[in-house]
Amino acid sequence: MTFEKVLEVFKDYLVEDTRYEIVMTSHGYTVLEWDSRANTWVGEELCATPEIMRDVLLDNFTGYLEYKAIVANGEVSEDEQIRITEQRQRLLEKLA
Repeated sequence: MTFEKVLEVFKDYLVEDTRYEIVMTSHGYTVLEWDSRANTWVGEELCATPEIMRDVLLDNFTGYLEYKAIVANGEVSEDEQIRITEQRQRLLEKLA
C-alpha cells in the first residue's frame, strides 16, 4: 500500500466531502478538516504511514455517509448501516 494508492481510492470521496484536504508537510502527509462555519481548521491528523491515512479517511468516509443518511432520513437505518458497511468494504478491497 502506498500513499498514492490511498489517495486514488479516496479521490471521489474527497471531491464530494470538501471538509477534508490532504497536504504534504515537512513532517509528512496531513489530513486537515475545515469548518466552514467557523472559517478555520478544526482538526488535523499526521499520517506517518499509508495505513494510518487509510484508517483516517475510512473513518471520515463512514461519518460522512452516516451524516448524509441522518440528513435524508433523520437516522441511520439498519439497511443504511448495511449499505455503509458494504461501501467501506469495497474501498478496502480496492486497497488490497
